[in-house]
Amino acid sequence: MVLPQDMGSGRRRELAAGWPVLVAATLGCAMGASSLPFYSLGSFIAPLQQEFGWARGDITTAFLCLTLVLAVIAPGLGWLIDRFGPRAVALAAIPGFALTLYLLSRFDGTLAGFYLCFGLAALLGGGTTPILYTRAVNGRFDAARGLALGLTLAGMGVMAIALPPLLAVVIGDHGWRAGYLMLAGFALLPWPFVLASLGGRRAAGPVAAAEAWGVERGVALRSRIFWTIAVGFCAIAIAVSALTVHMVPLLRDAGMDPLRAAGVASLTGFGVLLGRLVIGWLIDQFFAPRVAAAIFGLTAIGCLLLAYGGFGLAPLAAFLIGFSLGAEVDLISYLTARYFGMRRYGFLYATIYAFFAVGAAIGPLVAGRIYDATGGYGAAIWTVVACLVGGALAALSLPRFDALRPAAAGTMPQTPDPHGGPAAAVLR
Repeated sequence: MVLPQDMGSGRRRELAAGWPVLVAATLGCAMGASSLPFYSLGSFIAPLQQEFGWARGDITTAFLCLTLVLAVIAPGLGWLIDRFGPRAVALAAIPGFALTLYLLSRFDGTLAGFYLCFGLAALLGGGTTPILYTRAVNGRFDAARGLALGLTLAGMGVMAIALPPLLAVVIGDHGWRAGYLMLAGFALLPWPFVLASLGGRRAAGPVAAAEAWGVERGVALRSRIFWTIAVGFCAIAIAVSALTVHMVPLLRDAGMDPLRAAGVASLTGFGVLLGRLVIGWLIDQFFAPRVAAAIFGLTAIGCLLLAYGGFGLAPLAAFLIGFSLGAEVDLISYLTARYFGMRRYGFLYATIYAFFAVGAAIGPLVAGRIYDATGGYGAAIWTVVACLVGGALAALSLPRFDALRPAAAGTMPQTPDPHGGPAAAVLR
């Protein structure tokens, strides 16, 4: 039997020993292809419009290109990470991603060429995304896994808050090309940390056992658990990305002035940052699927507050939406590692991440189409609520973490699982 104080001391020991990996992964996520292009694109819209005459919709389609390419290559990228390890893949991907940002700083071509640069950012820089860095963190932490993942992905929340004002100064003083040149420099920052930390001594004890155990790809892909996580989080991504992108126009349509609407929307970033940390801690203490269901249910309530509660409740709604956004990638990573182990983690997480990425890409488009068809956001909000409730129900349907272990190849992990128990019949 594992006593609570023993679990707490185990978490502290893991964090004390694994902090170099945590620093490298946090910097890597913050300066990677899932963060820098997304949180910076809005700052480049006006100067690109002015220089090339492109429409705003045309410019923002660039990130859709990046997302779709990443979704297509994700399973192959995961296989490479499983085969060669996170360190080797990251050391190659970081300069590749930085090169694409440098090419953008020198760009002077067509809209198709602009899209090509963003596609290359995914192709060459896919190894700078959470697909890789969560693999490194999951492989180093067990008892403190949730908190470690939360800290790792909090780096992206920091960039969501810090990058827009920093770019505003650089672009205002030196032009948009200097902005992309700065991003290229940022992209290179994690390289020495990855070189020094991700290839170090392998963990021993429970974490090493967890590294040895894992469900084979075919078993996982035939399980209800895998598809419940993939489809459930795709629905959540559709919901949260739709509201994140359309938050400001929704509030402005309701009569809020532009400056106040932007201020309310910025609370989403603070929600993301806090959500990463709080939810990471919670899933170390409580059964993660129930935590996920509670968070998604609260976010659904936040959406209804946004629609029917008036301006006074809009800040709370925006914060809850950001809080849910902060939970998604953490929970996908945590659930993948707990249900399927680490042996094939790269491939399985990357495949689920592809579903999540597609949902995040189409969510704003779905909301926009509904708005165009109905002349308002009412139906879009109810669609978002339905997706959130569906995701919460999917999470509640997940079994205990040891459900697939009888079907798994490899050594069973020796760490007592507080959410283990008799195996459920999950292979359908």
